[in-house]
Amino acid sequence: MIDCRQAPFSPVLQQQRLAQARGILGTRVVDRILCFALYLLGIDRSSIAELMGSPPGTIRSVIRAILHDGLPAFEDRRRSSSAFLPPEQKAMEVRVQVQEKEVSVDFDMMGRLKIPRENTLQTKVVLLTMLNSDLISTRDVCEVLGLSAVHTLHLARRLNTDDIPALIDRREGQKQEYRFTAEVKAELIQQFVVDIVAGGRASGRVLSEHLQERCELILPERSIRDQLSKLGLSRIKKSLPDLLTGLKKNSMRSSEP
Repeated sequence: MIDCRQAPFSPVLQQQRLAQARGILGTRVVDRILCFALYLLGIDRSSIAELMGSPPGTIRSVIRAILHDGLPAFEDRRRSSSAFLPPEQKAMEVRVQVQEKEVSVDFDMMGRLKIPRENTLQTKVVLLTMLNSDLISTRDVCEVLGLSAVHTLHLARRLNTDDIPALIDRREGQKQEYRFTAEVKAELIQQFVVDIVAGGRASGRVLSEHLQERCELILPERSIRDQLSKLGLSRIKKSLPDLLTGLKKNSMRSSEP
């Protein structure tokens, strides 16, 4: 039990503290705190009304509101928000960044998701899934994938309805670019030169058959033809045999006594 009757009282400190509290909390809040504190200390409502200089009905209403509504009742009900209410939870900010070797997705303080830049299909799946979940914006996905907003939203819908295969462009699906690693390209170039030297020709069908026989690489003819074009090898298919023949003749001449 708290008995304040024998406690020392300072009118000067009272005025200083009340002025400070009213400047921070507001007069209405401080007055309601004093009213409720006196009520808790056992002072009757009429005496509280006399001490506070308020009508007894007002004191009863204040005490009733606090006991019914809790902390928000200390504030002015006309305010649109209350300092006693828990703050609204801030939405988690997700940032997508394209770096030299990876695409990173930062989840505030929760961690970072890293995707190798060469894994284009994985990047599409992750970013479009996050877009469908409203975690990142269409603009962020467009900038990373290098696509228009219309195309990006179309792919996001297709991912939802048709799963991952829908993200492989029908025009590019048979090429399967992701199969052509540096090692595979090296074997392709080597086989291309061998076939040119041996037979003077290197078609997509022949290269596909020879790569399967020699390296156990199973690559579609169309994908091979596409790689030959990208590597510039298709442009030298006709000139390379003549160049090699010329080198042989020059080598033979130089070796003659």
